[in-house]
Amino acid sequence: MVNCPEVSLKAGILYLVGVVFSLIFSSLLLQREVTSLPTEIVSSMVTASWWAPLATGFFSLFIGLLYPKVDSLSGKQPVMSCDWPSLIKCSIIFFGINHACMKLDYMTCVQLSVTLSVLSLVLWWIFDRTLHGLILGIISTFLLLFVSQFAVYNGLVRYKAPDLFLLRSWLPGLVFSGVITFGVFGRQISAIRLTKEHVD
Repeated sequence: MVNCPEVSLKAGILYLVGVVFSLIFSSLLLQREVTSLPTEIVSSMVTASWWAPLATGFFSLFIGLLYPKVDSLSGKQPVMSCDWPSLIKCSIIFFGINHACMKLDYMTCVQLSVTLSVLSLVLWWIFDRTLHGLILGIISTFLLLFVSQFAVYNGLVRYKAPDLFLLRSWLPGLVFSGVITFGVFGRQISAIRLTKEHVD
């Protein structure tokens, strides 16, 4: 039987995780001065990316709920056990990868993209190593890239040249590693819920 308060608490935690991750990510962007705000929006005292934390929260919620369900349907579990130390390690590696990419200077965007792709796959190999985890990560990456391009095209987000191509090279690795990290959060929270049900 579904425990509605427990499910609501779980969903709230996953949503909050996404919001916090988005705020930290935004601070990294501002440090590098990648984003700029449209003049008309600044004049109205509303930032251009006010929707980003909300969207990331829903994205984290969706991925966090989806991964345990797909694990159950496929009958395959991630290679690393779902526990708090693993979750903390995954989060640290996620932010470490993206923080390093914001600070380091790369010769070309291709070099940045290849480096991030390799590091993101390493993150998946360490904490997941399931085929459905890889497929979900790739699909989510393409969907988020489409949404980001739509936002740029409609003026919701603007980039400062020449960092436009840099950010486009960085975004796929960011999204893929974020999917893996949110999946780890979802699995850990799901495991806690299952443990409580077992004890009861």
